[in-house]
Amino acid sequence: MTDSSEPASGFLLHAREFLIAAELVLNRASGVSLPAYFLLGRSVELSLKAYLLKCKMPIKELASRKFGHDLVALFGEACRRGLSDRVELTQIEAGVLELLNYDYLNKRLEYRVTGGVYHLPLIDIAEEVARKLVSGLAGYYNATIDGRDA
Repeated sequence: MTDSSEPASGFLLHAREFLIAAELVLNRASGVSLPAYFLLGRSVELSLKAYLLKCKMPIKELASRKFGHDLVALFGEACRRGLSDRVELTQIEAGVLELLNYDYLNKRLEYRVTGGVYHLPLIDIAEEVARKLVSGLAGYYNATIDGRDA
């Protein structure tokens, strides 16, 4: 993770870029694309971290084992800090985030397990979760995401 001077909006900018990259991969993929799932997971992670940084959570805590790349832990903490007032995920979408976390957290989307069983959510719902977070939090940063803290 970057140093403590990184503005929260920089994380959200990066989340948006990972979402765009995932959409590009999805437009070209035929069948299941682990890279697309990875990119969506990273977008979700960075969106949640952007929100938590904006809520004054120390970056050192975000980088800790407790949170790290754990989408469920990050989402839970963000919800405790009022995320649902800005971005509302349905129960199904929250379940998709939880399912995506299984292979994302275990690095199985980065390092293929040939012949392994993956636990992948519906890609269109995973994409919608990432999109909701990026677009919903953009308003929290007062309009466009340009890398400057709002």
